[in-house]
Parts: sequence; structure tokens; C-alpha cells
Amino acid sequence: MHIDRRRALGLLALGSAAPGVAFAAEPAQNQSVSFLHGVASGDPLQDRAVLWTRVTPVEGSAADLSVKWEIAEDEGFKHIAARGTFRTGPWRDYTVKVDAAGLKPGREYRYRFHMGKTISPIGRVKTLPDGHVEDVVLAFVTCSLYPNGYFNAYHHIAAQPRVDAVVELGDYIYEYGAGENDYGMENGRKLGRIPEPPHEMVTLADYRMRHALYKRDADLQAAHARCAWICVWDDHEVANDSWMGGAENHQPKTEGSWLTREAAALKAYYEWMPIREPEPGRAFEAINRSFRFGDLADLIMVETRLVARSYQLEHGRAGDIPMAVYQGNTPETRKRVTDAAVTAKVLADAAGGRKPEAPYVVGPDPEALKAIVSNPERQMLGVRQEQWLSQTIAASAEAGRPWQLLGNQVVMARTVAPNVLKTMGAAAVDKAIAALPERIRDKARAYVDLYTYDIPYDLDGWDGYPAARERAYDTIKAAAGNVIVFSGDSHAFWANELHDDSGTFVAAEFGTSSITSPQEEDYVPGIEFGRTFVEQNKEVVFCSQRDKGYILLTLTRAEARAAFVAVETLAKPYKAAALANFRVTPAPGFATSRIEKI
Repeated sequence: MHIDRRRALGLLALGSAAPGVAFAAEPAQNQSVSFLHGVASGDPLQDRAVLWTRVTPVEGSAADLSVKWEIAEDEGFKHIAARGTFRTGPWRDYTVKVDAAGLKPGREYRYRFHMGKTISPIGRVKTLPDGHVEDVVLAFVTCSLYPNGYFNAYHHIAAQPRVDAVVELGDYIYEYGAGENDYGMENGRKLGRIPEPPHEMVTLADYRMRHALYKRDADLQAAHARCAWICVWDDHEVANDSWMGGAENHQPKTEGSWLTREAAALKAYYEWMPIREPEPGRAFEAINRSFRFGDLADLIMVETRLVARSYQLEHGRAGDIPMAVYQGNTPETRKRVTDAAVTAKVLADAAGGRKPEAPYVVGPDPEALKAIVSNPERQMLGVRQEQWLSQTIAASAEAGRPWQLLGNQVVMARTVAPNVLKTMGAAAVDKAIAALPERIRDKARAYVDLYTYDIPYDLDGWDGYPAARERAYDTIKAAAGNVIVFSGDSHAFWANELHDDSGTFVAAEFGTSSITSPQEEDYVPGIEFGRTFVEQNKEVVFCSQRDKGYILLTLTRAEARAAFVAVETLAKPYKAAALANFRVTPAPGFATSRIEKI
């Protein structure tokens, strides 16, 4: 299966990875085109960067096109650093992607594309610095659900006086359709932001169309043109809660082979994103790579979805979570039932859709759940990537670079489910639920009740893979550097202090909220999930489950300063403000200083 999997992905990827292959006659030179999807750059190194655009030919054309590109040291394009011609066509959806080499380190360039008399917008890209570096400014983003709001955070990033690169931690696109109950569509209908295609993405044509929709967004175009992006995918670039063998949101009986869908999604991703493709011999899904910012820092990007991730458990998926029977009608009086006959009967009734008779209730079995997720065989990164991560962090620390930034898709901190009844009290929770529309009150009550059990909050994050997390912590400790973990996926802002199983502080973690995707407090307004996380979790210093936006990191030798920027999503013009600011400093040993709010 391993060999067949790589072969399937490689064959479907060939058109994207090998632009020199002849798929048609000589390229048309005089055809009228337009650049509707803007320009982008990515994966900058000291001497090169990836430049991207897409040409839109006249409707009905299927001819190959020859597109010129150039990159210059000045805005007027009088001092050309490199230029060339790229051949594209329908076999790669008319996207253009070149690895422009021969550039100087630490230099900002302008680039553009043209065909005939048509010239693309101009983009900016800065190569990575070499030698001594005073500071670096990075923006961290994740989770942009097109229908759920405007991409105002991207607009805000584009207007920043300085951003050396945007680090995109996944969920750049979402796979859902435009149905009445599809994700984000309540806002999508109000704002006129309707996904294309209007159905869930499954085929290559579907994924291409969704990427094209995103790239037509003016705010996203502005952010791409502003600076280089360094990207990884999370799950929604293919399907929700994906792992190496499938996804929660993939049904083989109706949607076909998982490998076919994954390959289609990745082909479209490589066509439409300014990312350097894996070297020959590497798995097509292996996008773990690192970026050196002179003598100041290494940015280390990992892949946590498709290469090696084991099947993740879901609290809401039948059969995933081991269940137990309890006696008592409140969390305070609830006790585990040990009678095997009673347990078997009540569980059988629940499996058959029958409500347990009082005084019995069915809920998660925390001990059995812990035993499952703690299996050391469960993988997040996989053996090869774990070895690479260990070598990369160690090499950075040994070279004397004070910072190692770990670009990671999902939250790493230990978090138990937020028991809001304990934090807020039953009366306040009941009042908040009573204010909700009647159709969702029962679901909200079930949601609140689930969180009264002593279970991990997010089994899709590192809490679902604690042995793999401990191996990552061992890597950080052995390297004796200053690691800061940056996380996406959760749709929330986090400042976390990570500890290993012995309770030793290992690293700081900053989690960025979503660009537009909904949060816990969007679902149940008035319930203070963010405050509950802080009060009930040792590792959580700060959490906002209400604000959307991005993190702006300013890195110097003396400190790493993270600004959590909150940006409105449902209006234009919009408001944006600093929600919170944090700093950590280099420290001797294997950890940074503790997180300080400033």
C-alpha cells in the first residue's frame, strides 16, 4: 500500500511538478489573457524565492501559454535581478510558478508577470538574511473560512509598515459547500460570500475552483502581494480531520477513494500556492522544511496530517470514545456504576437510541480514553519526521542561533475540557443557553454537559497523541535551544507554557486565532470558554475564544514579542486592535523564560 500510495500521488502530481513536459503544441503567444488572481511569493531563501500567478485565457481556450516573469531590485524595474519564461496550460490550470534564483540575501525585490501587453499586479518579496540579523517581523495566520466573514485580517497585514513574511499554519481553504446548513453559510448568505463550487470539494476541478475563488479575494491578494508566505496545510485543504488513511469528512462509499481525493487536493494546492515542491524521492505530502533567518532564528515547519498521523478520536463520532455508565443527575453527584449487568443494559439502550432511565446517564470513560490515546505507537509526525525535527532543532541551537520557531498546525498544550459550570455557575450558564435560539438549546446543553467530564478538550490536537508530544519535548530538551511553538487550527488565541510529563517547563506556545472561522463563543455567546480554559488549565496563560485575527511577532536577540491582533470580520470598514501582548526571552538550558504579559 505504501508503494501504491506514493505512485498514485506522484502520477497525479506530475503535471504540477514538471512544467517542462509537453502537453500541447507550441504555446500561444498572442492570446489575450488577464491576471484575475493576483500574484504571490513564498518559501524565500537567501538566494531565491518562489513567484506565483495565474493567467486567465479567453473563455473556451485550451492552448498552452508562454508567460514572462521578472524580478527587480527597484520599483521601476530598471535593475532586473532575474527574468525568464514559464510555460503553462490547462494541464496545470494555467498557474505559473517559478523558483527565481540568483538573488541577494536580505534584499526586498519587486516582481511581476506579463504576456503580450497584459501586465500583472506587482508583488514584493524579501529574501532571507545571511550573517548578522538584528530583528525579524513575522505574521502568523490560519483558518480562513470564506463564507463566514471578510478577510479583513489579511487586509490589515498588507497595511503593516513591516512584515518580512507571513507564516500560514493551515486551513487556507475549506472544503465545505454552500448548502443551507454548511459551515459558515449563515454569515455567507448575509455577506454574499458563497463558496464555489457550491458543493463540497471532492474532485480536482472542485479544489481548483475553490482555490481560484480565494485568490480572487482582494484582501487576500493584497496580503500575498505584500510579502512572501511560508505555508503548510492542515486538514481542510483536503477534508476535515484528515489523517494518513482518511478523514472524518470523507465517505468512501459516496466520495470514492481517499487516495484519489487526497491526490487531487494536493495537486491543486501545489498548483495554486507559492510553495516549493518536495525534492525528488520525498513523499508528495512531506512539506516539513526549515528557513534560516541569518544568525537570529530558524523557522521549522512540520507536517502533522497526511504523512504519518494515526487515526484521531472524535468526541462526537459514534464508536470513537469509550463510554461508561454513571448514576446521578448533576456533575457533582455523578458516580461511576460498577455493576456489569447494569452497565451493559444501559449502554445497549444508548446504542439503540434509547435514553437511559433515571438515575443513569452515559458519558465518556476518561480512564479508558487515556489508555487509548497514550499508546506510544500513535503517531503525529512519524519516525522520519521526528528524526528530522531533532536534527534540525539541534543544528540551529549548536550554530548559536538564539531562537527556534516551530510552525505547527494544532495546539500542543495540555487542555482539559472547559467545565463552564464550575467557572460560571449553573445559573449563569442556564441564562446564556436560554438566550439562544430554541433549535440549538438542547445541543448547547449537551455540549456543556460533555465538558463536565475530565477528558482532553481537543483529541485532534497533540492531546490526542501524548506519547508523540513527549517525544517532541525530549527533542526540545536535548537540543538545549529556545523553542517557541506556533499553532493554528483551534480558532482561538492562546499563550501557553508547555510542560513535559514530569512537570518541567519545556517551551512557550503562541496559538493564533482564525482569520474568519467560528469559535466556541460564537456557538454559545455569553459562555466564557476563554476564562474557563485559563482557570482550569495549568499550562494556559491566556485564551480568547471570541476574537479573530492574527499574531504579529517581532524577534530580536533580547526577546520574542507577540502581539495578538484582533480584527472584525463582519463589516467593512472594520476595526482592529491589539488584544494582548506577550514576550519571552532567551534562557539558559532548553527553555525560554516564562511568558510575560506586557
